[in-house]
This record gives sequence, C-alpha cells and structure tokens, in this order.
Amino acid sequence: EGFLGTADPIARIPRGVSMQLLAVATVIAVAATGVKARLLPYNCHSSMFLGSVVHPSRKGIALDDDTAVNCSGQMLESWPHTSMRYLPADRMKSLRIFRAWAPEWPKAKRAHAWQELVSYVKTNNVQVLVGATITCFPEEDKQSWEWTKALIRLIGREHLIGLSIGNELELVHMFREWFKADDACLKRLWDGNYTLNWFREVVKDFDTMGYGDVPIMSIFGGFALTGNTSTFLDIPVARVDPFLSAVYSEYKNRLVFGFNLYPYFDPNLKLDNHTDDQCKGTLSNALCWKPECNLPKQIAVARQKITNLTGNPNHRFWLTEVGWSTKYTSSLKSRMKKCKQFSTPESALTFYKGFLSWNMSISEPSEPLVPPERAFWFTMRDSPQLGYLEHFGLVEKCNDAYCKSVKDVGALVVPDAPPGYVPEDSQYSHRHP
Repeated sequence: EGFLGTADPIARIPRGVSMQLLAVATVIAVAATGVKARLLPYNCHSSMFLGSVVHPSRKGIALDDDTAVNCSGQMLESWPHTSMRYLPADRMKSLRIFRAWAPEWPKAKRAHAWQELVSYVKTNNVQVLVGATITCFPEEDKQSWEWTKALIRLIGREHLIGLSIGNELELVHMFREWFKADDACLKRLWDGNYTLNWFREVVKDFDTMGYGDVPIMSIFGGFALTGNTSTFLDIPVARVDPFLSAVYSEYKNRLVFGFNLYPYFDPNLKLDNHTDDQCKGTLSNALCWKPECNLPKQIAVARQKITNLTGNPNHRFWLTEVGWSTKYTSSLKSRMKKCKQFSTPESALTFYKGFLSWNMSISEPSEPLVPPERAFWFTMRDSPQLGYLEHFGLVEKCNDAYCKSVKDVGALVVPDAPPGYVPEDSQYSHRHP
C-alpha cells in the first residue's frame, strides 16, 4: 500500500513535518525492502478533489527555476488535487524545461540536479520539451546550448518531444535592465539578425547530433499577437513576424508555433463599473475556459495568425505556458492589482480546475478552429521571473509536503458577471514592465 500502510505516502504525516524527515523514512523503507527506487517519489498532499485531467497526454507542466536548482528530487509526479480516496491521481506525462542551467545558478548543484531530473523523466516516462537561450550575450548563449546538449544526451531521444530556442524575446525591450539590453543589443537581435542566425546555428548543431526529425520552436508571449489583425508583432525592437516567417520558410512543418498566454497579465482588464477595487466581471471572463472566454479567444487569435502565415489551418501549435498567481505579484501592472479577489488561491485554483477539465477546444462547432496540440501549466513552485517573485506554483516552496489549497472547494467556481458587464477587448496577455 505504500509508505506507512496507506496508498497516499504522506496522508498520515502531520502538517509541519519536513520533507527531509520524510526522505529519511523513505530511505529506511527502501533499504528494508531491497527495492531500487527514486529517493522520495514526490507528490504534494491534498484533501481536495478538483476532478480528473481531460486529455492528460496533451497537458504538461513547466519546470520553475527554484525546483530546477534546489529540489529537482521533489518534482511533481502527479497532478495535484486529482486523487480521491481510491481514485489515483493523474500522472504527469510531459514537462517543459526552459533552460538546462543558467550562469547564475550554483555550479556545484548542477550534477545532482540533473541526476534527479533525469531520474524523474525516466522513472515516470515523461516527455520533455527542452530549451536553450537567445540573449544579448553570444557567449552565454553558446554555454546555454552546451548545457542543453549535455542534458539532452542524459534524457535520451525517447523522451524528447521538442527543442525551444529563445523565450519571449519580444519583451526584451520592456525589461532592458533585467536582460541587460542596450540599444545596440536590440538592434543586433532583430535588424542584425542575431536571433535568426543563432536559431539556425543551434538547429544545425542539433541535427548533427541526430535529431533532425525532432520539432523545433522559438516561443513568444501574448505581446507577439499585437499589431494588426492578420500578422504577428513587427516593430524595430521586436520583429516577431519577419522572424517567424523566415524560420517557417526554412523549416516548414518541423517548426511548431509556441505561445505563453496569461489572462492574469492581460493589460486591458477592467474593474467593475463604479468601483475602485472589484473585478467580478473580469474574473467571470478571465477564469473560464469556454470558447467565448479570455484565454480561448487569445488562443484563437494565435491560431488565425499562424494560419495566415503558413496557409495551413492545421499547422502545429502548442500553448507553452498558462497559469494564475495565488498572491499579488509586483509583476502585475494592470488595474487588477487593486482587486483583492484577483490574486487569491480561490481564483488561481478555479483557473487550474478549469485547465484540468479543459477539452482543448478554442472555438464553437459552427466555426471550428484547430486547438493547440499541447498545453503546459506554469508551474510547480513559486519562483522569480524577470526580477519579480511570482506565486504561480502549485506548491509554494521546496520541502513543502502540501499542495496549495483552500478550505472550501465549493468556492472554486467561475463567478457570474454583474448585470451590464461587457467583456473587454483583450490586448493579449504578457508581463508588463
């Protein structure tokens, strides 16, 4: 039955008991049986049930920096809040890794972190989208790619579903200080074609490793959907449309389009009429997953623009990030920072519950659009992003035994819109500086 005679290995552990103590107990149990196993297969404990995962093979989770560096032995093996009594939790089937390692991460931790990561992937038969960087610093990009190649070799071809090169590059000009990006860098990235040339160089090297049939992508955020109604963003500091046009022309069907989309960061969300701190109307539209709601409509715009660029309404497309913060984060710059109901565990877990049950549809049957093949939830644990500590994790921090939760599961419902509410026209969701 598992640890301590129960199917749930930590169901009988009191709150406050650390994961280190659980690890010691697991070592003793494994040693006693003589069975080889991962040290402390990890699943956060929850007494909530939010339902089973619809299309589990198409949904995965993104790996946050804190887990990657400090507790890769505690990666979620199942989706939180999907088990009930004798119903086992739905297993994680895919994982997005933003980068194999980073220059600012402790070198001494890398070998052990990778060992735990690779063990997780192989033990759970997880499919992996692995990433490499495009930045203002070519030498750092070269090192990032070397680390990515090393991790790919450890993970093994059978677990690799794609390679992403660059993430949300359209935001570099907004976060100049974080990216250490001056005018010369921005000109080099786009008009100097460094982004395109480095993408080509990485793909060429990837192919020489024997991965010429593995999908490739460069991932962008919601800001890349802005501009005119038919093409992607094209401004001097973010020439997304010319870049995507060039890589599609060269790599055709091997290229997968990937977008990170967050209703949470939509800059055009508005407070309820005649209020300074209420947002029931916005929450009714932003938390739901029906075709007429905020996120599916954004995904539909992405699909339409991909079709315009490729001429193919079925071209491959992944939703590479989506999530909601359980607390206010200073990276939230819209009017929603004034609404206390917006950044709460109740709102976040309502959105997560919708993600679990989402059938991947983005349109009405009368006007069908092909939905994304895959979707990745962001993320396992709270972690800094672009200089801000964010609270998008399903677990708060390393060594926590419990998932984030609420006392009243019945509160996890999309609220009804107030009378007279008209959904705002989204300006597409992305992090604002």
